[in-house]
Parts: sequence; C-alpha cells; structure tokens
Amino acid sequence: MVNRRFLWGAIVFLLLGCTYGGGSMKVNVFNPAAPLYDEGTDAYNSGDYSRAITAFSDIVSYYPNNGLADEATFMLAQSHEKTGDYLDALRYYKLFVSRYPNHKWAPLANKKIQALSKKIEEGQNGGSGSGQGK
Repeated sequence: MVNRRFLWGAIVFLLLGCTYGGGSMKVNVFNPAAPLYDEGTDAYNSGDYSRAITAFSDIVSYYPNNGLADEATFMLAQSHEKTGDYLDALRYYKLFVSRYPNHKWAPLANKKIQALSKKIEEGQNGGSGSGQGK
C-alpha cells in the first residue's frame, strides 16, 4: 500500500505546481479564463495592445461571469485607451462601472469616463474604434 503521507504530499505538490503561472500568477487550472488573462496582461505590459485587446475581449465575451472578468473589462478599456481608440475605451469603462460599481477601480474608471468624454467632444479619437458593441 502506498504511504498516505506520500500520496497527500504528491497531490499538494501537483496542485501547487498547477496553479503557478509566471508573471501575474493568475493562471489556475481551475479557471479557464486565467490563461487569457495572463496573455492579456503580458501583452499589455510589453506594449502589444492589439494582442491585449484580443485576450481581454475574449474574457469579457466568453467568460462574463468569471472572477477575472472585472479586471479584464478594465484592462480592455485601458488597452483601447493606449491605442488612442477613445470610443471603445469609453464604452468599456462604462461597461466596467455598470457591471462592477463597487470595485476598487470604479472611481478611476469614472474619472476616465469624464476625461474621455471630454476628449471625444473635442474631436480627439486617434484610434479606429467603431464605438459599436461586439
């Protein structure tokens, strides 16, 4: 018979090993959105906003009730803002605030909404966003 301590130790080791995900440490084998979140975060941090938009958008679209959807929505807005696509950035900041009004980033999102609304009123939208929903 296999030693129970050894067996439990092996299970714990495997579980801990499977939940470590490098840079942002969000990867978890039990969360299907986590690899997308890590991909988006890595892309955002390296300045590849197009790839970040794709990853974060997939979370928002395919995993809207996931525990990472709140931050993915905010980061999607941030990514659009970084590209100068203020219409889509504004749309996702508004979505973030409407879905997560009590989130710790909601006050910042509200400030971004005000600032971007003013920029758009002044005709500043350097991106190619459509302002349309996906």
